[in-house]
Amino acid sequence: MPGGPLEGLRVVDLTDDTGRFATKLLAESGASVVRLGSGSPGPAMRAADAAARGGLLDWWYDGSKRDLELPLESSAGADAYRRLAERADLIVETEPPGSLAERGLDHGSLLPHNPRLVQVSLTPFGRTGPRAHWHTTDLVAAAMGGVLSLSGIPEQPINPWGRQALNFAGFVAAISGLAGVAASRRTGKGQHVDISIHEVVCSTIEQILFQYWFDDLLPYPKVAERQGSLHWIGAYKVVPAKEGWEMITPTPNAAGLLAWMVEEQLPAAIDLIGRPQEELVRNLPLIMDTIAAFARTMDAESLFRLAQERHIAFAEVQTVAQVAENPQHEYRGFFRPVEWGGSLTRMPGPVARFGGTPAPAPLPPDAKAGLDALLEEWEVDREIDESTIADPSKPLTGMRVLDLSHVLAGPACTRLLGDLGADIVKVQTLDRANTVNDPNHPYFYTWNRSKRLVTLNMKHERTLEVMKQLIEQSDVLIENFSAGVLARWGLSYDQVRAWNPRIVYVSMSGCGHEGPWSGLVTYAPTIHAMCGLTYLSNPPGRGDLGPGFSLNDIAAGLSAAFSILAALESREHTGSGQHVDISQMETGGYLIGPALVDYINNGREAHPIGNRDPFEQIVPNDCYRTADGEWLAVSCRDDADWARLVMATGIQADPALRDLRSRLDRIDQVDTLLRQWATTVEGEAGQVLLQESGVPAGRIQDASHLMDDPQLVAREMWRTFDHTTFGSRPHDRFPGVWSGTDLLPYTPSGAYPGEHNFEVYRELLGMDEAAVAEAMSGGLFS
Repeated sequence: MPGGPLEGLRVVDLTDDTGRFATKLLAESGASVVRLGSGSPGPAMRAADAAARGGLLDWWYDGSKRDLELPLESSAGADAYRRLAERADLIVETEPPGSLAERGLDHGSLLPHNPRLVQVSLTPFGRTGPRAHWHTTDLVAAAMGGVLSLSGIPEQPINPWGRQALNFAGFVAAISGLAGVAASRRTGKGQHVDISIHEVVCSTIEQILFQYWFDDLLPYPKVAERQGSLHWIGAYKVVPAKEGWEMITPTPNAAGLLAWMVEEQLPAAIDLIGRPQEELVRNLPLIMDTIAAFARTMDAESLFRLAQERHIAFAEVQTVAQVAENPQHEYRGFFRPVEWGGSLTRMPGPVARFGGTPAPAPLPPDAKAGLDALLEEWEVDREIDESTIADPSKPLTGMRVLDLSHVLAGPACTRLLGDLGADIVKVQTLDRANTVNDPNHPYFYTWNRSKRLVTLNMKHERTLEVMKQLIEQSDVLIENFSAGVLARWGLSYDQVRAWNPRIVYVSMSGCGHEGPWSGLVTYAPTIHAMCGLTYLSNPPGRGDLGPGFSLNDIAAGLSAAFSILAALESREHTGSGQHVDISQMETGGYLIGPALVDYINNGREAHPIGNRDPFEQIVPNDCYRTADGEWLAVSCRDDADWARLVMATGIQADPALRDLRSRLDRIDQVDTLLRQWATTVEGEAGQVLLQESGVPAGRIQDASHLMDDPQLVAREMWRTFDHTTFGSRPHDRFPGVWSGTDLLPYTPSGAYPGEHNFEVYRELLGMDEAAVAEAMSGGLFS
């Protein structure tokens, strides 16, 4: 398939449902992906003709891939697999731990024939540890990883819609694959990467860990709780409007909001006039209650429009149909036609806009590959130029990223890149280094390790002189300001490219840099509401919950990390950098991609259904209260899982329920059986009983459980920093183990803005200590 930043990359896809998203990202970006694995097809696609695979999930996950039937259990299939591996750059696989080794097909056996081969193994709990053999689904991963300790309400955990735990794991697997390929090109040596879905999930939740680690410093509960849509800082919440639902917040224009409410003669707002600012800050719940009362006076769409006109980050909770008809998506062409000979089909995407090497047009999932033709296509000269080989080190050693991002989306991206060895130079201004952007805040500690901190006054007359020198020596610039901010600073992509044509310039604005919504002010809860994620992540009949953390910020950060590595891979072939445009609203739309595909192409609109599987593949799939008051997530992926569950639990189930269709038709009965059984066991005992029987199950774990989780402890997920400000504090590690390098130790987050001014400006600008000190005292480095 021609075009895209990953054109020429050869990938073997041996994944099931837990890993299909990783290889989707690669194929969509132009890699040649041959699919050997299998997954659930999902509901039939009406637009697919008889010549195409008709499942919704096939179209979403496997478009632009080529299928190759290769039974690995046969000697002929195993031999063909080895021949493919000899020519591949990357293998992504989700086989049970030990299964490939038993066949002589694991990375170590393949490496002698292809020394640069990278293999990413994505498994539920990692390849080692006491629970390496346990099973998972998206629901179970969300329960055991901590998501369900935050999402929902106290009496009802609700998993974010769309298999987001598996999506996050897929992002990390794809990122690791590209980082491994970059390292193999530099060192001449391939690596194996052992990615644990469990570790990915627990390390990508905004607040769960720092609240637990810093309860002595923070005014929040040590163990973060489910509190509906109310954000952990208390300033974002979904409430009923006169018609519809609205995400409300006083940010970033509380004064303008108060004036608006007074103008509308809201009595509660009038009562707030004249109160001291300090009193209002202390009474955030009172402010939120006042805004909620105001929201009930207008319909959601009018509130959204009028608030945004006043630079207030309200958002209407939008349904799937509204998202599909969004004018911003239409303007930016977010829904692309699939190029094939069948009836018209449109798909959301891509995950990012590559200005130099755009992602190719999407293709249907029905392409077949012949082994001989594929081997001929993948034939390459494997001779290695010894003079170009560098010493083994962290995968991204040698990459420099100029990080102008703030809060979470950008910092999540650069933390991950820094963990993998990139030199992250984080540029701050003193006037913006406050609240969660202050190195003295636990939030900053959590999301800004593995970086060097410098200060630079963006309003100083010499700023562009300094930025030019930094940019000339960087591979990547990343920013997540509102559209147009960097251009006003004199740092547009065109200007930056003139200084360094090889730079990858990443923009991460809320809705993209052009279009009718490009000027909207957004935060993660705003995006959740606008992209459909809030609406879908609810029990039936409700629209006011949504994810319990800034899920889309993390997803946008993962998208940026993937896109950066894809753009750098492209640079290896073209010699040029490019602009990567990421709309965080499009990230959210991408996360609910199957719902949009189903509505646009099949006329079926998804609505809130709690934890039940929207793709009708997994029954049961819900959380049940146990005898000790805990919650146990239970999933049956197929009829075999159901048979094992019935035998393990001893429930008196109608034999007809052994069939998926029957369980779907009688799903309330299935849930009643599980609900009754769960009251007879404790959470820990229930998960062990089912897992040891081969059934995916897991209790909902909060931060206290995670810190003692035997699998995480065995794999040394938790480490300790001796931090200048905070003293000895825990931290997590990258959610995977690399065979060729130890990513540890990481650098703790900086203790104050500009901590590395002398080091960085001496190294990159050639300034001596006196010159740096003068620039700091003179206001340039401030």
